[in-house]
Amino acid sequence: MLEIQKFEQEIKKGLPKILYFCYSQEPFFLFEGIRLIRKNFDPLSVETYESPDEIDKNSFISPSLFTQKRILIVYNFEKIKKTEKRVDWLKNIINLKASISIIIMCNASFKEFGEEISYLKNNKNSIIFNFDIPEKELPEWIKYKASEHGINLKPNAVFYLIDITGGQPGLISSEIEKIALLTEKSSIDLFEIKDILTELGEFTAFDLIEAIKKKNKKKAFEILDKLKNMEPDIILGALNWYYSNKAESNEKIYSLLYNANLSLRKSRSFSLDMLVYDLMKD
Repeated sequence: MLEIQKFEQEIKKGLPKILYFCYSQEPFFLFEGIRLIRKNFDPLSVETYESPDEIDKNSFISPSLFTQKRILIVYNFEKIKKTEKRVDWLKNIINLKASISIIIMCNASFKEFGEEISYLKNNKNSIIFNFDIPEKELPEWIKYKASEHGINLKPNAVFYLIDITGGQPGLISSEIEKIALLTEKSSIDLFEIKDILTELGEFTAFDLIEAIKKKNKKKAFEILDKLKNMEPDIILGALNWYYSNKAESNEKIYSLLYNANLSLRKSRSFSLDMLVYDLMKD
């Protein structure tokens, strides 16, 4: 079973542990974990913090007026620079007597948090999840992702998806969503998936990126309109991936993407149209 599936099982149990330490070198998988939390819990019970320093531990003593349990999603755990201070923070959180679950989301590898993970492994009130998916397990994840939409992909269809996307999880997820929109079939093989994607047309989140790169506003907004049924976090994930791998990206672009990600994380409304417009400004 994939780690993301194990995490989903914990969510369906109501997140009974105090602390869940989730890490991945692929940001998309962290967003998947967050999506599952938001899908299964009342929005009033979910809080987000951009760093551990933002959390007021004293506020946990009093119960929430709006929900029986509070789910706290914490980003940028690595901002606590020293390992011993990170371990101390974890100890303090786990020892709190409150009806909370802390979900730490780290865009990092095991090597960066080895001591912290070793400590948590020996604590009964915490669970560790490595959301990274080895290449050999990618077909299993694709079948799992398709099953969320009620679709069973045959092995030849799975490997076709890997081939046309280069194995990029965000792009694979985008293709699966498009397939789900255009078919009522529950089982799809290679020939059917080719027909479906041809029928849908050529537009993907990565076509949007190409239009933005060329500053072709007309094309960009035409593609954005075609993608209106796609989850915004998938489009935003593709933009994040492109600009994080673009050497000449400037601070203004990082600021635009940061604010868009922050709004999405905190369930605030934001305009993809305005973001695309700003990204194409000279």
